[in-house]
Amino acid sequence: MRSRSRTSLMTPGRWVLLIVIVLTIIFLLLNLYYRSTQQDIWKQEREAEQVAAKAAGLVQITSATKHIWDQIAWVVKGTDESGQEKIVWVVGDKADSVLASSGVSKEQITKNVQSIKPDADIIRVQPGLLDGEKIWEVFYKRHETIDKYYYEFYRFTDGSFVTIYNLPSKFSDGTE
Repeated sequence: MRSRSRTSLMTPGRWVLLIVIVLTIIFLLLNLYYRSTQQDIWKQEREAEQVAAKAAGLVQITSATKHIWDQIAWVVKGTDESGQEKIVWVVGDKADSVLASSGVSKEQITKNVQSIKPDADIIRVQPGLLDGEKIWEVFYKRHETIDKYYYEFYRFTDGSFVTIYNLPSKFSDGTE
């Protein structure tokens, strides 16, 4: 009697093809999930950019940043028809624009904070609104007995200090 060898249904080439198909499906599903979670934020950003472009006459938008503190504001940066850089604070459908050169720059604020607090590790500097006033928000950490995090606010117009908030730490007394 002759023994028959059975050929495997899944050859190495078919395994590779199956793995590629499964990975492609996983990638597509993750992409769909990401897009569905970001859709509302992207819509808000587009609306803020449209309000800013209309109010300030922006022809090119370079960035839009969402700032949340006591109210939600979008800060849109761009250039107008004459090539001047403008910053527009958008709250809802209201916009307030200024020339970027009329205030203190991000670099000046960063340099100022680093000169006052040389041990500060600056995480983020962004424009925003605090109690309706245009500000620069500086988020940084300092290593004291432990890492402590701080928010400092400076006026956009002249860079003067407004206020500071330190985030409570679970181990703020240095014990674990």
